[in-house]
Amino acid sequence: MSDSYMREQAEALAQHLKLTDGKSGYVEATADGFVVYLRRKHAGKQFPTWDGLPVEWHENVGTHKAANR
Repeated sequence: MSDSYMREQAEALAQHLKLTDGKSGYVEATADGFVVYLRRKHAGKQFPTWDGLPVEWHENVGTHKAANR
């Protein structure tokens, strides 16, 4: 899969999770799937895949990590 496709899917996942403020978390696209970093616990049910690729969840990460600094 292309890097641009993975970036687009990561952005779509971030939009789906409402991670648009730059503080509460972000989604990172990797070669194997997606990694979600969240400042707090995810309010909904964690889902194992997005667009057929695995999603790895990291909750309660520090402020700098959640803001991707």
